[in-house]
Amino acid sequence: MGTGIGRTVKRGAACWLAAAGVAHVLVTQALVAQGQPVKVTTLSGVVTNPNGVAIARAELLIVNSELKVMSNDSGVYEFFAVPVGRIRLIARRIGFEPEEARVTLNEGMHKQVDFELTGVPELLDSVMVREAGGNGRMADFWSRRMLGVGAFITRAEIERRRPQHPSDLLRTVVGVKVTMGDAGLDKPTITMGRNTLLSRSGRQSGTSLANDCKVSYYVDGSYVPPGTFHMDDMSALLLEAVEIYRGPAETPVRLRQRDTACGVIVIWTREPPQKQSKRPPAFG
Repeated sequence: MGTGIGRTVKRGAACWLAAAGVAHVLVTQALVAQGQPVKVTTLSGVVTNPNGVAIARAELLIVNSELKVMSNDSGVYEFFAVPVGRIRLIARRIGFEPEEARVTLNEGMHKQVDFELTGVPELLDSVMVREAGGNGRMADFWSRRMLGVGAFITRAEIERRRPQHPSDLLRTVVGVKVTMGDAGLDKPTITMGRNTLLSRSGRQSGTSLANDCKVSYYVDGSYVPPGTFHMDDMSALLLEAVEIYRGPAETPVRLRQRDTACGVIVIWTREPPQKQSKRPPAFG
């Protein structure tokens, strides 16, 4: 994980893993204080995709046992009181190839095992999700959100955050950088994936390359070439949902174009409220 995203995830995950180590020490101390033998063995790690982006809600399970946990929003998982000896640890998530690790654990050990899961977005064609109470216009959004590959912003989050500009929604997305233009007059530059390394390098040439590598857009399913549109061209009030794919490893097959390597943003706009049909009163 040599990308800027990878370093961001590693910094966030390091805090969680350090906390896991502290918890291991505290549990051990508590057992000692109670006069009980120390036999606490713990296992933790972080789950990411090839871009170094954390994978939340991945399932981690120890084969031939009932022990299983889920990774948190930082991709971190933790097992406490793990059996000693040789174990098989599996990490899996819908939309990703499962990975397995064989680990030998000794009594009282704290072991860290990280996983990198490769996405399989081509499975998208086999999934059908119907929008409840709707006309199915956003079926693709809900299908891809179910797979969990990429970042997704729903109408509920948009209403809760009330952004001034649509790009404000991206400021909290891991692996995406939103840089304001000169004097705040120009639209912000959006960089993501490996391209964030260029924008953070501090070199003029690097910054120029980052600006030249523009994200691509889809608006209500229609492709918009890079450089011809910016999400801040529309009002945040018009947004229904947003999908963010930070590089080729995340971008679903049906959204890939020749010039989508710098990231893809899929925008879904709100539908106008349906007019209630006026029916003549029924006479009986």
